[in-house]
Amino acid sequence: MAEKTEKATPKKLRDARKKGQVAKSQDFPSAFTFVTSIAATLLSAGYIFQQLSSYIISSFKSSSQQDLQTAASAVAFQGIMVTLTTSLPIAAITAIVGIVVNFLVIGPVFSGEALKPDIKRLNPVTNIRNLFKVKTLVELIKSILKISGAVILIYSVIWGSLQEVIATAALPPVATMMVFNSFLVKVIIRVGIFFLVIAIFDLFFQKRFFEKEMKMEKFEVRQEYKDTEGDPHLKSRRRHLAQEIAYQEGPSAARRARAIITNPVHIAIAIEYHKETEPAPKIVTMGAGTMAEKILEIAISYNIPIMRNVELAQTLYQKGQISDYIPEETYQAVAEILKWIERMEAKEIPEIFK
Repeated sequence: MAEKTEKATPKKLRDARKKGQVAKSQDFPSAFTFVTSIAATLLSAGYIFQQLSSYIISSFKSSSQQDLQTAASAVAFQGIMVTLTTSLPIAAITAIVGIVVNFLVIGPVFSGEALKPDIKRLNPVTNIRNLFKVKTLVELIKSILKISGAVILIYSVIWGSLQEVIATAALPPVATMMVFNSFLVKVIIRVGIFFLVIAIFDLFFQKRFFEKEMKMEKFEVRQEYKDTEGDPHLKSRRRHLAQEIAYQEGPSAARRARAIITNPVHIAIAIEYHKETEPAPKIVTMGAGTMAEKILEIAISYNIPIMRNVELAQTLYQKGQISDYIPEETYQAVAEILKWIERMEAKEIPEIFK
């Protein structure tokens, strides 16, 4: 198998996106939503505490003023309402942030390909091979790093707060709760930042890995170009646009030509050819009479080779189209001219023929 050295074409990336294949990091949106949910909880801690305090006081009042069955129903309903009013805003903010971050990182992706049953997933040989892939090993290392990092951070907070934790034995319940709350906040903030840093590195890795995975062989690039060029709708549209541009440029388009084929003075056809990307030479521009004279003037001023071939010039002029490939019947003759020009430029032809 040939080495994949070429960057993925826009078409391949579009096709991959349709299948749901994009550079995505599961950790990046997860870390952001985790940090967002914690930040939202801390910012609304006062409101939550106020709601819970009111609920507890109200529950005691209801229990003392009403019979047990009526009070239980009222307390349960009020508990549900307090839970919703305190948790729903945080959940909504977290969900919105998760969706926005995911959209900004990978863009809109709607694909049912991942939901389709694939018999290859049940193949034990394939599954064993997947265990030893670079991506799988990186995921394993990342998981170990996250767990060990979180443990170290929690231990460092415990060690740093050890004196305060011991002192809570002599403190009233409210003060003890405040100490543990402070301890919990320190742990969550440090672990959240740690996860966020890992997520950023993971996003960078996933993008690089995806780019490498999407690379193509040179043959694939050429084949894709031919396949796309073969689409009659795309081909017709491209030809129409290219012809419009070429007609607007007029004789000046001859500056891009590889060679000018003449009749010798009545007709002039400008040919270009990029063998790395084009399957055949193209007609840049052409004209007769005054138009041909202008094309020849431009060719002379830009040192573009001018080849006199009456039969070839007439065939190209009658059957060819501007910004389209040359007619198939002229391939051999044009190829010989282009080869001759290459040899001339490489100084393989005696000076007398130049």
